[in-house]
Amino acid sequence: MVTRPMTRRRFLGGAALGAVGAVLAACGATPTPQVVEKVVTSVVEKEVTKLVEGTPQVVKETVVVKETVVQEVVATAAPTAKPVELRFEDEAEIGPEGFKVFTDVLIPKFQQLNPGITVKFEPATGDWSQKITAEMAAGDAPDVMVAYGNAARQWMESGQLLPLEDVFTKDELVDFYDEQLIAFNVNNHLYEIPKYVSTIVLAYNKDAFDKAGLKYPDDSWTWDDFLMAVEKLTVKDSSGKTTQWGYRVMQNYIAHWPWQNGGEWMDKEAMGTKILIDQPKSMEALKFNWDIQFTYKYSPMAQDMEQVGAFDTFQTGKLGLAEAHSWQVTDYIARNNFKYDYALLPQKEKRVGQIFADGYGIFKGTKDKNASIALLKFMTGPDAEREMCTSVLGLQPSRKSVASVWDTLSQGAKAGVNVQAFSQMAKVARLDPYFKNNAKVREIFNPIWDSIWVTGKVGLEEGVAELVKKVNDYLATVS
Repeated sequence: MVTRPMTRRRFLGGAALGAVGAVLAACGATPTPQVVEKVVTSVVEKEVTKLVEGTPQVVKETVVVKETVVQEVVATAAPTAKPVELRFEDEAEIGPEGFKVFTDVLIPKFQQLNPGITVKFEPATGDWSQKITAEMAAGDAPDVMVAYGNAARQWMESGQLLPLEDVFTKDELVDFYDEQLIAFNVNNHLYEIPKYVSTIVLAYNKDAFDKAGLKYPDDSWTWDDFLMAVEKLTVKDSSGKTTQWGYRVMQNYIAHWPWQNGGEWMDKEAMGTKILIDQPKSMEALKFNWDIQFTYKYSPMAQDMEQVGAFDTFQTGKLGLAEAHSWQVTDYIARNNFKYDYALLPQKEKRVGQIFADGYGIFKGTKDKNASIALLKFMTGPDAEREMCTSVLGLQPSRKSVASVWDTLSQGAKAGVNVQAFSQMAKVARLDPYFKNNAKVREIFNPIWDSIWVTGKVGLEEGVAELVKKVNDYLATVS
């Protein structure tokens, strides 16, 4: 089961477009520009060659020409009679510099397009999801907010977010990755729209590879190639102390390993009702990782890294290989003082990755539904995704039509690293697993999982057997 912390680096353990425009006009807001195809018909005079009395001659004649052009259409609206102020909450993993993308670029542009709406930005810091949950209970939460992981699932399952299936048409949604939309569909309602997509690739320390005399990872890499490299990249000093590890096992982001081995994590694509990690193919994949950490000791324990978070380990230069998430690209650029690059994940039976569901939702008690819809449409539109992709935020676009911007114009691309690996993995990635009543399942799952991977107090087979029984006993009562 994959669980993201509130701050990732802290982790240790169908209405038509016209109808939407009309609704926005009713609240006095100018709808966000929409890119559409339009057939333009024109009458022109052109020269053609024709037979005149048996002889080819160039003559002029009038013809009708139809041409399909792409236009940006902005619906007009009456001035706002009553100004609207919205609260908008979002996070920026990169810190204050990232928040400026919202306060200095995106929000001013939205307000310029929608003069009747003022947006108050609230940075998501600290235990922001708990704060929002409490505000929802009090009926006074941000109107539009970032939402992911277990907090978002609780908000969706409890009906705290506004259903959006009548706001976005199928034609509008086709640009997003299916896996993310599946995650946002709960009880036959679409509760969120993707903000960006996070995928996983293999990051490798080129300096460490060069020193070990190893070839860099390529698309042909198998688990055997991976394990061989992890072994050779693990370095000890004369006293036997490990000074460089080959890899750090990411036990909370490990579902793609069973998938690559032909196994499963649970019985459904989303909202699972039975956990399956004790099945042979899945156990083989888990044992492969467990051996790297406990049998061969090629991966550090938390205490070995002096409490350096899992997402900060590669940046220390003490890892040869790491699984990197796309939202880390700009952080790597800022902090890595060694040569590195990205490659596709290794493969076993097949190459499979993970895709994560990060989106924007609207609080069901929003002060102004129509204005909030306008803001959400803007923040999930192509222009906003391009800005979040190319700015210091460095977020991989959830819109497939913007993927080429990530590949060529993002800060990672300009730094000369292979960010295209993230785009390639997105095409073969599956949604990170989550169960029905996931918050309750977490209460059962996490302590046992940590005793296997974090403290090592329980063996893999024993721990998985206990975990599977307790989780499935619970799920049987709610399925």
